[in-house]
Amino acid sequence: MKTARAYVLRGDGYYCPVCNRHFRRFLSGGTERRPHVRCPNCDSLERHRLLWLALQPMIVKSRSLNHKLLHVAPEPCIASALKQQYDYLSVDMDPAKAMQQMDICQIPFPDATFDAIVCNHVLEHIPTDMKALQELYRVLKSSGWASIQVPMVGEHTQEDLSITDPQLRTKLYGQPDHVRQYGRDFQQRLESTGFQVTIIAKSELTAPKTLHTLSLDCESEVWLCRK
Repeated sequence: MKTARAYVLRGDGYYCPVCNRHFRRFLSGGTERRPHVRCPNCDSLERHRLLWLALQPMIVKSRSLNHKLLHVAPEPCIASALKQQYDYLSVDMDPAKAMQQMDICQIPFPDATFDAIVCNHVLEHIPTDMKALQELYRVLKSSGWASIQVPMVGEHTQEDLSITDPQLRTKLYGQPDHVRQYGRDFQQRLESTGFQVTIIAKSELTAPKTLHTLSLDCESEVWLCRK
């Protein structure tokens, strides 16, 4: 299905850096339907394409070094690409969705095991998010990098763990399985764990004339962490 879809939509209007293919358009998507959201070949979304641009310097540097990468709740579109570059392990609470079942609040690996970690749109589901951050920091090697992305709205994180009603959670936090809505003060949580945070604007990653072809209108920046 994907192969046929990608073939039909091949063209020059849009480009997906994750699967390195060109299309005359991307597929629409999102809760509030937006045009040109999803790559018809690898299913990458805007945030995946922007992240992939930001990761390229680290990936190129690691390509010949057999670096270890931990991918939490793996997004299939970037998982297949990362497997080609790293000694790769994917984990999830649901064993059907990854190579190994794991609770990232109790990671069963020694300190400084991984050279890189990708953990995107996960922490908003975890009540004890600070414990998860501490564990991710612990198993990351010194000078290693981590992509720890969360959905953010506004400046301040909204959180009340006593709220369990799915409808109220959806209203307050965007989804029934979210336990908080992060704000930009998420940076303080990362830094309190020990991470050094770099915020990269999309204008730093590609030329302005290229932004349209990548379809990144709803994304503005990428946060990367270092140990």
